[in-house]
Amino acid sequence: MASEDPDDQTSSASGSTNAVARNDGPFVLRTLLDEVPLSADGAAEGIKINCVDYLEHNLYVGTSASELLHFVQIPPDPNDPAGRPSFILASRLRPAFAETSNSRPGIQQILLLPKVGKACVLCNWTVTFYSLPEFSPVFGTTQVKNCNWVGGVDLNDPQDDAGDPSAGVFICLSLMRRIQVVRIGEVARAVKVRRASDLRVIMN
Repeated sequence: MASEDPDDQTSSASGSTNAVARNDGPFVLRTLLDEVPLSADGAAEGIKINCVDYLEHNLYVGTSASELLHFVQIPPDPNDPAGRPSFILASRLRPAFAETSNSRPGIQQILLLPKVGKACVLCNWTVTFYSLPEFSPVFGTTQVKNCNWVGGVDLNDPQDDAGDPSAGVFICLSLMRRIQVVRIGEVARAVKVRRASDLRVIMN
């Protein structure tokens, strides 16, 4: 059944009206990757994307197979009329995790901390730490086990403002029986919080 909505109709002279509508407005819907290589051997059945993040031409994809895929954006070909950038797979990382549970959901969260050039990855209830943008391991073999969630970054804070990296960034880890505040900088250091007012001072 044909649609009578003018926005759904196409024109042979000027191309698809739908295509024009998608590219006209405050938001643009575009395909970044047509086919994501979820498995190194091509057998991607049963593997799904759990989380995605993006920073300065770097795309990070976490999968249920406990792998983190790092794609780098390549500028579009000047001769391409569509002008679509492409992405190439730069690395395929398998974050370390502790065998603390029979459940293996894979990569659960990717938390980017551009102010200090670091990233946190929650994989199978274990948090590990990396450098940006290449995702090389940092802080030695430091791991945080039995973690359900990582976050706490003030989203109202401009993330593209490097500021003073020596000041570090404070994050929160939701562990099984407590919430742990950690300062991320040149090192990762746990912060003792005795009262709720202490936490407000730290996060401010």
